[in-house]
Amino acid sequence: MDRQEILKQYEAGERDFCDLELPDIDLSSVILKRVDFTGAILSKANFKYSDLSHSNLSSTNLENADLELTNCSRGDLSMAELIEANLSNAIFNLAFFTGADLMEAYCLNSQFVGAELIGVNFVSATLIGASLMGANLTGSDLSGANFSRTYLYSANLSDTILDGINLQGALYNPQTQFPADFDPIAAGACPIAPRVNLSGKNLSGIELPSANLCEADLTHANLKRAKLTLANLSGADLSGADLSGADLSGADLSGADLSGANLEETKLNGAILPDETVSC
Repeated sequence: MDRQEILKQYEAGERDFCDLELPDIDLSSVILKRVDFTGAILSKANFKYSDLSHSNLSSTNLENADLELTNCSRGDLSMAELIEANLSNAIFNLAFFTGADLMEAYCLNSQFVGAELIGVNFVSATLIGASLMGANLTGSDLSGANFSRTYLYSANLSDTILDGINLQGALYNPQTQFPADFDPIAAGACPIAPRVNLSGKNLSGIELPSANLCEADLTHANLKRAKLTLANLSGADLSGADLSGADLSGADLSGADLSGANLEETKLNGAILPDETVSC
């Protein structure tokens, strides 16, 4: 079965493509919502730019497959083999990955918001900039993985294996759960909470709308092009910080110290300024 035949059957209403052997198939830039590829061999397949939302890819072989910019939201990838697969900029929000193998997978800026990632093998995987907000990673192996600059808000990493993980610049909040004996700050992660010390941290380009950083120490922090719309920065020390190109629209900066801060091209529309006036 080739690309043309699959699309023809899909248009005719077929959704069952279980156990097919389709290595190297090109299914890029197609809409295949709610299809069932359970048990299929799709190694080195090209799904780039495709919409596979709500689809069943459980127990599929997707080794070295290209899923860059693919939409797999609410999909089921439980027990799938994704070794060395390219998942960059793909959307897996609310998807199921229980028991999946993502060893050495490349997931740059991928979205796993609210995903079930229980017992996943992330050994040596790259997830730089990925969003795992609210994701459940209980029992997963993250040894040697690169989770730098990931968003771990309210994620559950309890009972995970974190040997050699790179968490430089990863962001977490008080609701994020780590193993009891693990120190995320020592591993390079940055807490986002009131009164935290983020002095000198590189937070360029972060997206933290409505973040609560009141009275935080952000002296000399790099917040270039950061998105802090509606953030609570009241009483924060931003002296010497680089806020060039940052978006602080609607943020609360009352009582904040902005002395020496770089405000070139900073957006302050509707922000409450340190003197408690509202920026136009």
